[in-house]
Amino acid sequence: MTRIALTLAALLAVPVALAESPADTGADAYTVDVVSPQKPVKVGDKAQVKLSIHAKAPWHVDPRAPLSIKLETPAGLTVEKAQLSRKDAVDAKAEVPRFEVPFTAAAVGKQEAKAHLKFFLCRDTICAQQQKTVAVTVAVK
Repeated sequence: MTRIALTLAALLAVPVALAESPADTGADAYTVDVVSPQKPVKVGDKAQVKLSIHAKAPWHVDPRAPLSIKLETPAGLTVEKAQLSRKDAVDAKAEVPRFEVPFTAAAVGKQEAKAHLKFFLCRDTICAQQQKTVAVTVAVK
């Protein structure tokens, strides 16, 4: 009985080890690009930040899979919508999701927001959920 339990445990451990390698989780298979306004934004002005997710082949961001972005902003920035989903993307069906996030500058100085992303990378045999937090810096004058 002990031999069977040990054999079963060994067999179950192999897929878990394979599934957690970076090649199977997609952890190194994408980049998140953030484009903030190049010039300082004046207090009271509206501007936008652009976010996009670029997968590296053979991975892709499947347009049918869930995707969410939660924005955490300082008092110096006000966003129109703090929770975004795929339907808020410029093209909801694109494999390279791109978001244009409007905001209003509310206080002078370097304002740093955070974007918490959750999405799925897929390839022929697997889809793997990704979570990433990126900083978004905006200069306000």
